Amino acid sequence: MRRWPSPEERKHYSRRQTSHAHCAPIRYPVLRDLRVHLLTRILAALLFALAVCPARALPQSDQDALFAQAVEAYNNNQFPSALSKFQQISGAHAQEAQQYIDKMKAYQEAMSLAKGIMERSADERDASSLEYAIQQFERARKIKPDGPWQPADQLAKARDLKAQVEQARAKISKAMDTDFCTKALAAAAEHHFKEAAQFSCAVANDNPGYSCGGDEAVHVCQLNTELAKMDKSTTEKAPKEPNVPGGDTTAHSAVLDKAKAAYDRNDFERARSLFQHVEADSKPAAADFLDKISRYNDAIANGEKLSRNNQYDQARAAFLAAVAIKPDGPGDPQNRASAMELFLGLDQFYSGDYASAIQHLQNCARSGSQKQPLVHFYLGASKLARFFVTGSEDPTLREDALNDLKQAKQAGFNTAGQDVSPKILEVYKTL
Repeated sequence: MRRWPSPEERKHYSRRQTSHAHCAPIRYPVLRDLRVHLLTRILAALLFALAVCPARALPQSDQDALFAQAVEAYNNNQFPSALSKFQQISGAHAQEAQQYIDKMKAYQEAMSLAKGIMERSADERDASSLEYAIQQFERARKIKPDGPWQPADQLAKARDLKAQVEQARAKISKAMDTDFCTKALAAAAEHHFKEAAQFSCAVANDNPGYSCGGDEAVHVCQLNTELAKMDKSTTEKAPKEPNVPGGDTTAHSAVLDKAKAAYDRNDFERARSLFQHVEADSKPAAADFLDKISRYNDAIANGEKLSRNNQYDQARAAFLAAVAIKPDGPGDPQNRASAMELFLGLDQFYSGDYASAIQHLQNCARSGSQKQPLVHFYLGASKLARFFVTGSEDPTLREDALNDLKQAKQAGFNTAGQDVSPKILEVYKTL
């Protein structure tokens, strides 16, 4: 402990102060130390007070009231208000609030995708895209049957449109097959076997068992193909353009329908070739399909590239862009988008962002995508990890985690090689 200065020391400091009158006054070190000591004690007292009496969170009764208001807003389809309130919830209702948030996001995504298809022009809607819209409306209705934007009414409308498209397509296809078969038989009767093969094979590609002159279209196609190879005069008798003989406008319009049929079967190469050889009056429609094929292929290629670079969120967006063009297109874009969401969830789990990991893995679990045992294991692991890092405050979160882990274990998921906390693995082993 410091002492007060003696008279000699005070004289010494006084002489130094006089000899340096041009300098700033020099204060006693003891007084300076006393000030520092007092400030230190005050700061320590404040810190102690903060430690003992931290900033108090919203009381549980207020949390309960806010949660009840959020649920009421959700039930009344006031999603923006509900979302704002659920995002403020913490404590006992935090996990349930997150589930409501995930439901609203999934609902809005499903309705948005489906409505995007329904709002297309009539010539852009086909049976496969409408089927995808139906799936999304059903997904939304499963989440909230009485949700905003009338999912039940929209679902009924989508089903009606699909039935109309299929009926119109069946009528056109039947008339076209009858016309092509008649032309094939007439050409064969005149020994124009190459022309006969072109018409009969076009029918066989869509309906191999179609009765053409008492025989199946596929056999008529094979027979005329072989006869065309044997007939040397066919070259002179054959029409100049494939599938478009003698300037027949019916055949010309049918080429577009055959191209559309190839597109529907995901035979993009044949569809592209046929679309490129339609008549002038069909070129605008053909150009739309060629643009779809190009954009679809670009989206798939972009998604694959982003996936290889571990950019899973952007890759998922690219695959969903392909889904919007043709849901059942080649390469299974829906499944690829689900895979990217799984990879994104795993990436966020290992980054310690457990809340985001839970959201994406829950979407994977709801969609019924592949690798469900893996999905449930990491969903349970994410919930359990979040339970641990938040101080084990939410028992509901722990129960949810154990339920997911049980589903993974019942499905036979093996944790060998999984780089997961030993604490989580120990819980998994005891289930």
